[in-house]
Amino acid sequence: MIGFPFVSSFTDRHGKQRFRYRRSGRKAVYLHGVPGSPEFAAAYEAAASGQTTKVQIGASRTLPGTINALAVAIYGSAEWTQLSKSTQATYRGIIERLRTEHGDRAVRALQTEHILKMRDRKAKAPAAANNLVKVLRWMLAFAIARQWRPDNPAIGIKPLKIASEGFPVWTEADIARFEAHWPVGSRERLAFDLLLYTAQRSGDVRQMGRQHVQGRAILVRQEKTKAFLELPIHPRLKASLDTVPAGQMLFLVTQSHMGFTAGGFGNWFRGACRAASIPDRSAHGLRKSAATRLADAGCTEAQIKAVTGHQTSKEVERYTKARDQRLLAQDAFAMIGGTQREQTLANPAGKLAKSSGN
Repeated sequence: MIGFPFVSSFTDRHGKQRFRYRRSGRKAVYLHGVPGSPEFAAAYEAAASGQTTKVQIGASRTLPGTINALAVAIYGSAEWTQLSKSTQATYRGIIERLRTEHGDRAVRALQTEHILKMRDRKAKAPAAANNLVKVLRWMLAFAIARQWRPDNPAIGIKPLKIASEGFPVWTEADIARFEAHWPVGSRERLAFDLLLYTAQRSGDVRQMGRQHVQGRAILVRQEKTKAFLELPIHPRLKASLDTVPAGQMLFLVTQSHMGFTAGGFGNWFRGACRAASIPDRSAHGLRKSAATRLADAGCTEAQIKAVTGHQTSKEVERYTKARDQRLLAQDAFAMIGGTQREQTLANPAGKLAKSSGN
């Protein structure tokens, strides 16, 4: 039938026109309704998606083959359980907005032009626009694996350029100001030292406790990447860890002696930054500062990745590129008698320790 692949029509013994979906290797499925009706569309999508359950109109708000149905399938899948909690939270927010706006639309009907229109509506927030395309690409790959559709129209859509580089890196002056305001022994300084001297994400730092310390190292299983890291405990970090009460297993706790939530920790740490007169700084910026220090100390990309847990060189090359550009520029000016190259520390641990205060 034109417009509906694998569908044929016939007249039954009662003189009624019937429609049947038949595809090689699959059992024939009889379709309810007539072409153009919501009932027929739902039945066709169910058959094309390999679902054989009969659809009763009004029996469920989730029609087979729709974006709503795809979301339900995703939430109950093994692929979903393998995502980190933080990634699940990000994806779920985008998926639920898609369900609100397009939940009853057919997955098979989604085309590149539709995705581009969705993206363009978020042009003023390019990071959010790119995340939308990324999640749609992932959802449609899931749909292909389950034969809901044969192709992925999100592939090939280039991300929008983002002028901002994200969370700003802490300068050495920022670091010195925070250390001067929050002495060793305060919860704020403990959080700061854990972030800076492990170079980990706040979600991983919030989970760190005595059970993760093994000898002179701290063991990390990154929530986002699942990477396992064994990191030497820096002397400055050890000084802060030594102030944690002996009976306290989790290093960072609230005033109620409970672990921080993601939102709670972010708000609390931003408050600590404001108190230290550096209001525009964040926990993630310290991770960038740690990577910058390692690069400035002469660490290779492989060495930086061994500390930060980044998966690809592309993720850390921004730090080594900035270092290489600065040193090459110094060499160039030295050749014409302008300046001399600054001496960099050969020991990454020494560079990471560079700061003022206690």
